[in-house]
Amino acid sequence: MAPARSDPKAVLPPLGLRLGLNSVATAVQALGQHRYQIADRIGNATFALQPALRRAAIRNYRAVFPELTAKEARRLAARSFREYARTAIDFLYFQRLARTRVLSEMRVFGYETYMQGRQLEGEPGIIVVFHHGSWDAPGALATAKGIHLTSVMDDEGNAALANLVIWARAEIGVEVVLASRSPRTLLQRLRAGDWVALVIDIPGETPSVEVEFLGHKTHFSAAPGILAAHTGAPLVPAISVRTPNGGYLVELFPPVTVAPDTDPAEALRQVLPVFEAAVRRWPEQWFPFRQDLFPDLPGN
Repeated sequence: MAPARSDPKAVLPPLGLRLGLNSVATAVQALGQHRYQIADRIGNATFALQPALRRAAIRNYRAVFPELTAKEARRLAARSFREYARTAIDFLYFQRLARTRVLSEMRVFGYETYMQGRQLEGEPGIIVVFHHGSWDAPGALATAKGIHLTSVMDDEGNAALANLVIWARAEIGVEVVLASRSPRTLLQRLRAGDWVALVIDIPGETPSVEVEFLGHKTHFSAAPGILAAHTGAPLVPAISVRTPNGGYLVELFPPVTVAPDTDPAEALRQVLPVFEAAVRRWPEQWFPFRQDLFPDLPGN
């Protein structure tokens, strides 16, 4: 898998960090499914030590699934923390993972129908995902299929860690740009016929729109709708979840074409049913840790 272009303003991480990450990734790959035993312990510890995130997850789950008792919501939230830790360790697992191994571990639906033809014709697309399941799996799949994919990362957080993540994803073939520098870069990539991947449910410093999600008002990123309206690239919603028997289920859904004058919120509403269905089917792989996720809840 050829390295992708990386953000030109990102600083190359020190050699020691790069070697260390690759060494840890090799060890994680050798563990196979046993890596999740480590992840689950980390998830349990985080659940115990992060009361604000724990309370937010429980509250958001009960808002979406009012039939849950307090005990059931707490149990589901704890499982969500473990699943998030599994997603984090998957980031290491996919680091330079052999193409044949990537493809052998994934059941993929919708690629040939909705993406392959556009890719072969050099037509761009915007893959839309949210914080659910493993978002590194679609990136690894895109690289294995020979697709140049560009994604966005929030500027907040430790700069050294951000540079390490940008470098690591470039090594497996996914270009990452910081949100503050992403608009121009994403427009360039789409106009060149490339694909971009955007996470919608944590807008950060980017423009946001109010939409209804799972029966509640929330704010998601306006970027997918804005980019689709400016470039003509369709929105392609995608989900990626871990399966009980190991491996991943990746599904692409019908592209949504956005007219130039379409409101970004309206564009987003056309893909939200995919993600609502995913939460209801795999609630434990949803990560509702935002304290302000549903501003319409009492107390916000």
